[in-house]
Amino acid sequence: MPFKREIDAGDRISRLPDDIVVFILSRLPTKVAARTSLLSRRWRWVWTSLPRLEFDSSNVLRAIKNRSFGSLSISEFIDSEKVRFVSLVNRVVESYPLPAIDEFNVSFDLNRSHKHDIDKWVKFLFEKKAKRIGLDFSRAIDLHLPDYLYTLSPLSLGLPSCIPLTSLVLKSIKVGEKVLHNFISNSPFLERLCVEGSPSLVHLRVAGPSLHLKYLEISGCPRLKRLKLVATNLLTLRYSGPHIKIPFKNVPNLTELSIRNDLDEDLTFKLKLQKILTFVPLLQKLALNINDEVDAVRSIAYPLMNQLRQMELRICADNVDSLLFLSSWIKACPSLHRFTLDVSTLALRPFEWGCSILSRKIKKSRTSVHHSLKLVEITGFVGESVDTELCMFLIENAIELDKIVITPSVLWNVGRPSSSTGYDRRPTARERAEHLRLKYNLGDKLVIM
Repeated sequence: MPFKREIDAGDRISRLPDDIVVFILSRLPTKVAARTSLLSRRWRWVWTSLPRLEFDSSNVLRAIKNRSFGSLSISEFIDSEKVRFVSLVNRVVESYPLPAIDEFNVSFDLNRSHKHDIDKWVKFLFEKKAKRIGLDFSRAIDLHLPDYLYTLSPLSLGLPSCIPLTSLVLKSIKVGEKVLHNFISNSPFLERLCVEGSPSLVHLRVAGPSLHLKYLEISGCPRLKRLKLVATNLLTLRYSGPHIKIPFKNVPNLTELSIRNDLDEDLTFKLKLQKILTFVPLLQKLALNINDEVDAVRSIAYPLMNQLRQMELRICADNVDSLLFLSSWIKACPSLHRFTLDVSTLALRPFEWGCSILSRKIKKSRTSVHHSLKLVEITGFVGESVDTELCMFLIENAIELDKIVITPSVLWNVGRPSSSTGYDRRPTARERAEHLRLKYNLGDKLVIM
């Protein structure tokens, strides 16, 4: 669409062709792009013709704790912001002049009370053949109650038989298996699917002979019991939630896997780790939570992973545990480039009586030279045997190490969980990290946060 040119001699941006101006504005949040309408009459309506619309006011909610609202309560302030936000989106949707839209993102604290407006936006997206849709209705304060959430029912909205979707992101929305199945079945070009915080999702089937899905993320769906996968094109799988059985036989091209289970007492996934990883030989990035007792996972045999370049682990342990079993995991990944370990849940185990702290001597693992590891990141470092000996192993054996980043633990739990206390461990942890710098002459290779 051509725009009337009223260009000041010193205004170089307005001299740009219309399609370049539209491209620049499309990289901005829609609310920011709308402000350019004040620049000149030529700019007044440019922002309404952007192929990418992004409405994100979530930062408003994140900042409310540090703000004063005069005579308004926090809830009244949020309600007034919602009215303004919904009104803006409605104005843009109702006056949008283009026959199609590439991308549409909404991020704000909305719920079932806004169903009429959200339904209108969804219909608009179907009519405009949107390619990328993102609806994030997460709350910044407290948690959503299941009955509070907006329910997506595109069947009643007239779901088209063929949708040109390539990306669908749904957060804090009630969406069930049938709805997702219809999206998947009717979107032959869908490459990215993300569902977060849906209490309605119990079973999910991601399968199809012509499925092009490359990225799948499921998180925070507390009632999910089963995930069926037949997706030969899938490259990335991220799952966080209750323990479920995930079939890996039919995702042979997976290159990134992240499993963040909530149930600490369930060892099923960990015990089958070796078998699971044999199904994904092309894996390049692996992220796992190991929230069980270290003794229970120490004996797990880690298979040879020649392609793995990045490993991220979150481990629950205490100061008398040993994490040196991870040396065999690292050895099994000869191409590993980056190793990240989060031990921020470390607990300090006291003697049975009194307040003295149990301790042990530092163990030394067998030499196992690694030729590819360049970056090591340790979060939650306390400077006790449990993390110090692993750092020593990595420094001594990663002969190509460029940098080791240590983030000391802020709070260290002392005692049993039911009666534990905590204190700032950072000064002691930093001091012991400095000992590593001196011992191994690390210089700038060691970064202490």
